This record gives sequence, structure tokens and C-alpha cells, in this order.
Amino acid sequence: MAMFEAFLADPAPYDGLGLYPVPPETDHQRVLGTDFAGTAPQRVVHDADGRTAAWLLPLRAGRLVRLRHRFEPAGAGLPDAAFVPGTSPFERASPALAVQITSLELPAAPHARCQAVIQFVADHFDYGRREQALGADADAMPALACGLTPGTCVDMHTLAVAALRAAGLAATYVIGAHVADGRSQHPTGHCWLNVRAPETPPHWDISHHAQYGQRQITPVLNPRPGRRFALSHGRGLQFDGPDGPVSLPSLSGVHMLTGPLAGTKLPTMGRFV
Repeated sequence: MAMFEAFLADPAPYDGLGLYPVPPETDHQRVLGTDFAGTAPQRVVHDADGRTAAWLLPLRAGRLVRLRHRFEPAGAGLPDAAFVPGTSPFERASPALAVQITSLELPAAPHARCQAVIQFVADHFDYGRREQALGADADAMPALACGLTPGTCVDMHTLAVAALRAAGLAATYVIGAHVADGRSQHPTGHCWLNVRAPETPPHWDISHHAQYGQRQITPVLNPRPGRRFALSHGRGLQFDGPDGPVSLPSLSGVHMLTGPLAGTKLPTMGRFV
């Protein structure tokens, strides 16, 4: 059995309600139980598409929150619902991207097809931060531009999911934590891909290859050695709050559901203990 701990880096800013993801079962984890400190969950709620689960947490001003997940390092994989595209623009390919992908001479074998699409996406990105997330100002994920586009793990993997779906492959966006070897903790929020296809490795991480100078993408999650823990899946989530709907780009830590910071992620750290 292993243990992953997520905790607030700073005390809660005010009394209110927060959201924290219910970690899914993946090929690399099966959660056995969760211990809470500084809060006690009221209940489990789901996003508007019914795919992503979260605990509704009462938060008290000035109080720290910690969650410890006991897990086995192997599981049955993500549920089927995780691969059903949601209604967010981040979850679908634009017509231009779909044409771009379907115009490629893709192999028929699922593994080779998956590799080709992922490599095609990676060949159009250079690791770098953007002023706003790719696709944030559109109604679907755009086509890949000529040359290299700067992007983070969020940009690369959101677009790659849309591209893989356009190629007829089941894929989804997974977000959680990566703690590199030699570090005791790291902010939560790193993301990667999960693909479901015959004879195809499930997990892929384009951005870690690009970030560490490896242009040829392989189904190796950790080009930089470390450990990771999945917290949720899906992009462009919406949850019902007491004051109305609250939109989140994704769910990767403690997020405020009420008050002036509704929709904001509080600084959340992760570590293996």
C-alpha cells in the first residue's frame, strides 16, 4: 500500500465551501480510503456532465486542510464515463482540427495510430507558458498552426485529446500531481493523457518529453523520474454552487465553490508519504 497526501499551502482565506476531487481508479492506482484533517466532507457531488466527482468540503478561515489517500499502485483503469466527451469547448475538436487529423495518412493499428497522432501534436509544440490557455477564446480546440506553438501540459494534452478523438480513438485528460525524484513535495496540477484502445499503452505525457528535450514521444510517463497520482479527469468543468454555477478549467486540488474566490484553486501541494 502507498500513501499520497494533498494539503493546503496556506490556511483557507474565509469560511465557505470548497471542492476537492474524488481520485479515480486508473491503471496505476486504486484508492482504498481517504483520511481528512481540518475538514470533513459533506457529500460527493458531480460536475454538470456527470463524469467528474468531488467532495463538498466546509472550509474555515485560517484553518489548514489535509487529505491522505491510501492506495494500491495498480487498478482496473478509468471508468467508461471518463472517455465520453463533455460539453465544454475544451473537450471537442474544431472542424479545422478534425480535417487536419483525418487528412493524415494514419496507420490502421490502434497503437500505431495513437502514436502517430500524439507525435503529430507534439511536433507542433514547444514547452512554454501562454497568457491564456489554448482554446480559451474558442468554441472548440483549434487546428495546429504551422511551426512551433508555445504550450504547457494543459495546452498540449487538451489539444491532443481532441485530436485523438477526431482520429477515432477514445482518450481523456487526466490531472493530478507529479513529484520528481529528489523532491519531497510539489504543487498539484500536472496533467497527462489516458487512451483506451486495443494493444495501446494507456498513459502518455507529451509535455514532460518536450520539457526535458525529448522530441520523440513514447508511452513513458516519467522522462524525468518521479511518481504521480491522478486526482480527476476532464476539462472545462461546471459545478452547481449555492450562489449559482461555478466554472473550473479542471479539478486538481482544493477549489473554492462559494464567496469572492468561487472558481479559484487554492494553492494545493502534493507529496507521497
